Amino acid sequence: MRISHVLYKVSDLDAAVEQYRRDGFDVEYGRAEKPNNALAYFADGSYLELLGRTGMPSWAKTLLKLFGKRAFIARLATWDEATEGLIGLALEVESDQLDEAKQRLKDAGHGWFQFRARRTEPNGRQLRFVGVMPDEMQIPFFGTCDTDLGREGFVHPNGVVGFKSVSFGTTDELRPLVEQLCTDDRVQLFIGDGVKDLEFEYSEG
Repeated sequence: MRISHVLYKVSDLDAAVEQYRRDGFDVEYGRAEKPNNALAYFADGSYLELLGRTGMPSWAKTLLKLFGKRAFIARLATWDEATEGLIGLALEVESDQLDEAKQRLKDAGHGWFQFRARRTEPNGRQLRFVGVMPDEMQIPFFGTCDTDLGREGFVHPNGVVGFKSVSFGTTDELRPLVEQLCTDDRVQLFIGDGVKDLEFEYSEG
């Protein structure tokens, strides 16, 4: 699996969008009305997600708790309550390899929550995707998307073309599993928590 996106929590989404645009990123809101996030897409289809809030209604959280999905709700709460900064790493898996990835989690004794979602972007593009959230936050979450998000040859006004590297925190015990799941050499693992040391790749031009 390769990098799908990196999550960056922001305290004020509109202000963050304005700042990133001033910094030379082409940023668009996730949806036209009451957006929870904004995205800067890169040429290979990966993207930086500016997350204002997860946006899950309280009734849905209550229902999921009743069905035993407390780890998933705890993950959302962690993101919603986080201070501004890097908070998550997502990996992209091909649809025909999704079951294999889940089996790796199962074989290692880890549970997960799987969901299907859809979103219509302000430009009218419709996205449908499947997400898999491991119960353990020191394992990256992953998923599939039925839409090609790539922007061939695209360079942001500031020269950024994609991710160069990012560091993800895990444990000694979990490291072999994470290495099996993530084959992207741009992801550097360290023993600890969180996501850090994000670097962008710039156009040679």
